[in-house]
Amino acid sequence: MADIDLNGKIRDFLDSALKKFIVRDYNEAIRDLKAAEVLDRYNPEILYNLAVNYARMGLHKTAGEYFERIINLPTTFVDILDVKKLYAYAQIKLKNYERAQQVLDDVIKISPGDTAAHNMKGFCLEKEGRYDEAVLAYRAIIEIDKKNSNAYNSLACILAENGGDLSEALRFARLAYDADRSSAAYNDTMGFVLMKRGEKAQAEKFILKALQIQPWSGEIKEHLNTLRGNQG
Repeated sequence: MADIDLNGKIRDFLDSALKKFIVRDYNEAIRDLKAAEVLDRYNPEILYNLAVNYARMGLHKTAGEYFERIINLPTTFVDILDVKKLYAYAQIKLKNYERAQQVLDDVIKISPGDTAAHNMKGFCLEKEGRYDEAVLAYRAIIEIDKKNSNAYNSLACILAENGGDLSEALRFARLAYDADRSSAAYNDTMGFVLMKRGEKAQAEKFILKALQIQPWSGEIKEHLNTLRGNQG
């Protein structure tokens, strides 16, 4: 009977937290979840929901600690690969790229077709300046998903920025752009690659379109300034 009462109290806290999470009242959701944690500190559902709420608040260090607690549990009914990816994302937000990559390698070993894990790994490698390895990570995505426009866009950027094959970079940039011509990122990449190829008039058209779509982007403004500076 005591176990039934305890489980009922935990379920009440979880249900209450979910309602608050839906309306983005993360502080109050965490208050309910912390009360539930007092009753069962090894409950993966409680730990998972705490981690997600902390992540939504931008408290990635605390979120990562809760995700790590789930990973270290001997058994759990929560999708452990999903938890590991969320933990890796928290580490990326904290700029702990090496640690994130280690966890992502574990995910990829178990689920080699997981394009999200490959994408995050590519991002980590790129941030660490390991561009050749990042290219391999993004190429792995294309092998799995020939229509993955984000991977094409990332490849185009890396190749153009780091002395790669500009013809290949343009081909990848165009594949991404053709998938979504309203994307500021894809327009900007087209412009950036064309600028690197010396096709400045065409480059400016794409960069200006990107800036029109996303006028607050510092990166796009930087590309436009670089282009116009080169022209001057």
